[in-house]
Amino acid sequence: MITVLRCRGIGEPMDETSMLANVTKHLDQKRFRVIEVPWSAQYGPVPAPLGSSFDSSLRSGRTMLLDYIRRDPNPVVITGYSGGGALAGNVAAEIARGEHPTLDVRGVGLISDPLRSDDPWDLSTTGSGIAGSRPITQVWFPVWHCADPADVITSCPQYSSLRTLADQSAAFSLVDPFEWGWDLIRRVRAKQWQAAIRDWRNGAEVYRAYGAAINGVRGYLTGDHDSYPVRLYPGSTRTYCEWLADRINEIRE
Repeated sequence: MITVLRCRGIGEPMDETSMLANVTKHLDQKRFRVIEVPWSAQYGPVPAPLGSSFDSSLRSGRTMLLDYIRRDPNPVVITGYSGGGALAGNVAAEIARGEHPTLDVRGVGLISDPLRSDDPWDLSTTGSGIAGSRPITQVWFPVWHCADPADVITSCPQYSSLRTLADQSAAFSLVDPFEWGWDLIRRVRAKQWQAAIRDWRNGAEVYRAYGAAINGVRGYLTGDHDSYPVRLYPGSTRTYCEWLADRINEIRE
């Protein structure tokens, strides 16, 4: 038996209507059991006005996810969608670096990871995560990315003004606005701002960059971010979610 841990997206319910349920419903129930990791899945005022910041949610979620993996008697597959993809990918990167040598992870499946690194060898993806690039290297387990090229959360152009928005909002919450302010100061001091427009003196470049950002937001609002159960994985007759389920089903104990 293999345990599949699900890390849901921001504001998603902890039930079978979540994005990752479209993956796990296709798994062999005789070989896999599915557990939802109850991390807060909050991004400041989303989904609740007094929610914790995304950074805070990731910190508490990291501790929780590592504990779930550690206590599980079975080998584990980690899955995550959107904000949960950031959480699952961060923990997977730590494990791949050898920081938790006793944990038995057999695979990692990430849908719309906002920290996905650009992989020039993977022709099914473009750009990288809107919140930056977090490589998962030195792995002994497979890592599968589902990244719709139209989904700006995980396929954001290199020089996009939306990256600045992601940097500015990661620590925002109405619960602790002072922490948000100090985070902005820390980022300025440490120069932790992602590059946006390359040349502000180039009017055509500025126009192009903002036009691309507007298209990205429009796509996000009209379904590009949650299209994975219906759009086909590039070069496949399977949807992104079905394709990921197929990869997980191929894992052997």
